[in-house]
Amino acid sequence: MEFQYEYAGKSYPVHVKKEGDVYKMGIGENEHEVTMKELKPGYYLLHIDGRQVKVCMATEGDQRHIFLDGAVYRFTKMGGRKRKEQEFEGLSPEISSPISGKVVMVDVEEGVAVKEGQSLMAIEAMKMEYQIKAPFDGTVKSVRFSKDEQVEIGEVLIEMEKEE
Repeated sequence: MEFQYEYAGKSYPVHVKKEGDVYKMGIGENEHEVTMKELKPGYYLLHIDGRQVKVCMATEGDQRHIFLDGAVYRFTKMGGRKRKEQEFEGLSPEISSPISGKVVMVDVEEGVAVKEGQSLMAIEAMKMEYQIKAPFDGTVKSVRFSKDEQVEIGEVLIEMEKEE
């Protein structure tokens, strides 16, 4: 199977081939050997190139949220075609919550410049803390939730302005 996913404004080809109980997964030029066991719905124990990790996956429309090692990765299935770079100009500057939970930390405020990958906020759900990180370099336009507030999946947490 072949897919195209976008993450943080970039497109990545993903190739998946099942060989018995092992998945051969290629992301760009890198190939990984993955085995997977579902622990309960949405929760998986993966062995990626021999490294054991617990992963939570949630799907919202055409987006898949993957929680791995305390970080949240949001991928959007691109229907089998690679988007042109200029199409990313129209991506929403709104960062929505990939999970329902309680805001336990807010690291930024309106007007602050942030770098791609910088922690913006943390949400706790089911005794796990998920970091919400900046998908690109830019400036925080608004922070819509404060510490100790409850958020639902899909709610806009932070609005950013992309740095030119």
